Amino acid sequence: MKRTPLVSTLVFASSLLLSASNAVPLIYQPTMPASVAPGHATFALQIRGTGFVSGAVVRWNGNALKTQVLSSSLLQAQVPAQVVAHAGTASVTVANPGTIASNVVYLSVRDASPTIKLKNDQANVEPGFLVVGDFNNDSRPDLAVAGQSQTQFVDMYLNGGRGKFKKIPGPQFFVTLLIGGNNVGDFNNDGNLDTTVCSSDGGVAAGCQVFLGDGRGGLTPGQNVASSNTLADMNGDGILDLVSTTFDGYFSYVTIQPGNGDGTFQIGTSTILGPSSTIDAYGAALVGDFNGDGKLDVVLPCMGHLIPGPGSLAVLLGNGDGTLQSETDYATPWGGTQGAIADVNNDGKLDVISSGFSVMLGNGDGTFTPGYSAELQSTNGNVVVGDFNGDSRLDIASIGFDFSTGDTTLNVVLGKGDGTFRAPIPFGLLHGSSTGLLNADFNNDGMMDFAFGGIGKTMVLVQAP
Repeated sequence: MKRTPLVSTLVFASSLLLSASNAVPLIYQPTMPASVAPGHATFALQIRGTGFVSGAVVRWNGNALKTQVLSSSLLQAQVPAQVVAHAGTASVTVANPGTIASNVVYLSVRDASPTIKLKNDQANVEPGFLVVGDFNNDSRPDLAVAGQSQTQFVDMYLNGGRGKFKKIPGPQFFVTLLIGGNNVGDFNNDGNLDTTVCSSDGGVAAGCQVFLGDGRGGLTPGQNVASSNTLADMNGDGILDLVSTTFDGYFSYVTIQPGNGDGTFQIGTSTILGPSSTIDAYGAALVGDFNGDGKLDVVLPCMGHLIPGPGSLAVLLGNGDGTLQSETDYATPWGGTQGAIADVNNDGKLDVISSGFSVMLGNGDGTFTPGYSAELQSTNGNVVVGDFNGDSRLDIASIGFDFSTGDTTLNVVLGKGDGTFRAPIPFGLLHGSSTGLLNADFNNDGMMDFAFGGIGKTMVLVQAP
């Protein structure tokens, strides 16, 4: 497949002129279909999301597809046969007129498999906390690594093709302790991906620093911000905002920091959370439109007092202006502090998957019902969602840590398409705790791979045929 930059010069120019006119769309998994076999005929691709307007365009590896806006939450695009003639993975995004591109979802071009097998790619990537993104606009997933030796650093590993990475040394800086939870997005509307690096002073205080990308793999230090769980246009002004869970030593909050469009963020507003007798810790903020009103909401998976044990899901519906309504809690079979959102049962309503793990099925009105659950070893490992075996059904992967042995395990849970899942498939990783997990097709063979990071170890695991 021909590779072109994800954001064109024309789109960049128009975004500067019209960035305030339309919201940055947010798109959800799964695409419909979520995967196709190589050699597939031209087909209609449906994309669900929030904030689509007239003129919205679906992009396939940066190339605009003929797109029909069916509603503010549903698009249909024609995918030509020539771009799916061979195995590979497409980065799918959506852009409204005058806005930067949405978040990325992946669509695999591959043959289906009843299971998955993984092998260590032996990629020479230094230890550190990872983010994945196309930092040099060549439609290949790169890695940014925040690590520490004598000082802290954030280095870039550009994907040169077939998963071979080239290191670009980045800025050095000083903090007490890197803590992960980094994020990636276009903070200054220039068409290039930026990132955040989060740290702590070893106590309560924590924060993140913005690093602005130049579109070639270089990073420049920017503003310090409160935290960085996720990015979304919460007030509909065409600029990404930071949405985070913060803690001041006494109370937890959801904090929304509106973006200024130049890579800086405002102090923003904070909504106090809880307290609830069932909650021990609020997890990372997740964003989506859970009640179908076109306004972005926030949910937080929460860990209970027992580990492992029951937890909850805190839901705060959005007002569309960057503020949130009061919290409503829903009990979960297993508690966790990380999660992901997707429509796992294909009913057109967003669901939440929390680490631990528990699936909370959305009712489409902002309320949730417990669905499938399975006890995993850890409650604070990242959760990633995608079609990992090419059967066009969403699967889940999460990191588990065995406190008794010190072993870390990647658990892959293959979906049945109806909101239920098969038994977890464990892949042993290493001895020692870490929680950073990402997925992308690093070698462009159509099979989704995994990258696992932390201060002690980084691993790239690729699927084996």
